Amino acid sequence: MPTGPDPLRARAAASRLDALRDTLAEAEDDVLASLVVTGEPRPQRVLDDWLDQVADTLRALGEAADEVAVTLAPHAAPGPVPPGAATPLTRPSAPHGVER
Repeated sequence: MPTGPDPLRARAAASRLDALRDTLAEAEDDVLASLVVTGEPRPQRVLDDWLDQVADTLRALGEAADEVAVTLAPHAAPGPVPPGAATPLTRPSAPHGVER
């Protein structure tokens, strides 16, 4: 019977999801702030629709990250992620002078 995800890896993934949600929210704000007025109705509509789609996509990604974080939360170890901990999202740091 599976015991669930490793608590340290779950905490590391949760930490990455938090950072991802912050980045997505900032990107959505940036996209919406970049709205320009072209002065031409057709190009304006195309630009507005495109920016709305981008903002909607960023919002949907943030919501998906929220759902995964909620599912992962009960399995996460409390406290910060130890430095250099291997996670499904990152590789452990290479020793100084060694490239990966």
